[in-house]
Amino acid sequence: CHRRLAWKAKKHDLGEALLFFGCRRKSEDFIYEDFLTQCRDDGIITTLDVAFSREQEEKVYVQHRIAARADEVWRLLSEGAFVYICGDAKHMAKDVDATLQKLVMEKGSMSASEAERFIDKLVKDEKLLKDVWSA
Repeated sequence: CHRRLAWKAKKHDLGEALLFFGCRRKSEDFIYEDFLTQCRDDGIITTLDVAFSREQEEKVYVQHRIAARADEVWRLLSEGAFVYICGDAKHMAKDVDATLQKLVMEKGSMSASEAERFIDKLVKDEKLLKDVWSA
């Protein structure tokens, strides 16, 4: 959001930006709520889609929110969008990777190997970047 805020301040046109944010509980873990909500309200990001995994009977994670917006995510990916994945490498990143693989296969009508090449090209072209860590 900070980079997009700076671009907007310099009067650059901003494309669409979906931000998926996940944590266990809104009341305990949504530490950037005010900033992210303000970014959405100011048009810095187009969509703020949150997943609070422990606030309902069945857990909801970021990968579920991505899957729910599969058409929109695919449209943006096919138009050259950038993807940034941040979080836990052991679980979250693997699950998001699997969701993206499935999304590309289904929405792009690709085989598993074609989808893997598509995603590998995103990485090679620095359009898919990861900042993940192990606990």
